[in-house]
Amino acid sequence: MVVNNVAGAGSATPQDPSSGAASSGTLDKDAFLKLLVAQLSNQDPTQPMEGTEFVTQLAQFSAVEQQIAQSGKLDLLSLQLGGIANNNAAMLVGKQVTVRGAAIAFDGKTPTSASATLDGPAAKVTVDIVGPDGRVVRTIDVGARGAGPLPITWDGKDAAGNPTPAGAYTFAVRAENAAGEDVGVTQDVTGRVTQVTFDKGYPELVLDNGVRAPISDLVSVSGASGAGAGVPMSLGAASRSSISAEELARFTRTLDSTIAR
Repeated sequence: MVVNNVAGAGSATPQDPSSGAASSGTLDKDAFLKLLVAQLSNQDPTQPMEGTEFVTQLAQFSAVEQQIAQSGKLDLLSLQLGGIANNNAAMLVGKQVTVRGAAIAFDGKTPTSASATLDGPAAKVTVDIVGPDGRVVRTIDVGARGAGPLPITWDGKDAAGNPTPAGAYTFAVRAENAAGEDVGVTQDVTGRVTQVTFDKGYPELVLDNGVRAPISDLVSVSGASGAGAGVPMSLGAASRSSISAEELARFTRTLDSTIAR
């Protein structure tokens, strides 16, 4: 009879933690403790659990409890940082920004501009304007340029001087030095932020020229009006809102990936 009672306890007691773990998909600290108590209650009297094994399981229980607590705190921190990052990103609306990219949104009338940065002096620099269909509509010969910023302006005409239709274009800068070797180029696009979207899980800037870029591609910010208008602010200097938005967005994604593991 005693054996039957022990067997009955062994079959009934573990059901609660196992059912709870199945419903949640994870084994929480309460389920872990119930399993440990059930194991001690139903152990074979002729072969009791050794002290070292018991201590090991207690240590595992402590580790599980700490991991659950840390995961909860990281989830809360990630949520808070995400909210701060989104709020700071929204403060960029109305500001003139420069982002990494090669997109040009042409409205069919107004000449559009972009910029690039040469890593070194170039004896020959050309800019290919690529249409929505992937074809090069015009190649602009810029000539020799020194290292540093390179402003690019396109009047919206093709190689024959004909106006091109409105659409999403891209530009590709090619630079060579006097020895015919390629010079490194970084391409940027400048525009005013009209909207910030969050549907992709991170802040994405929408510029007035139609360009869309994640906030991690943000290079610099200029004031919208007043004394600071037109004065570029590097991410390493005065624009604290853009710095916070970028850094917090990256940190949030890092936290999310860490928690997912």
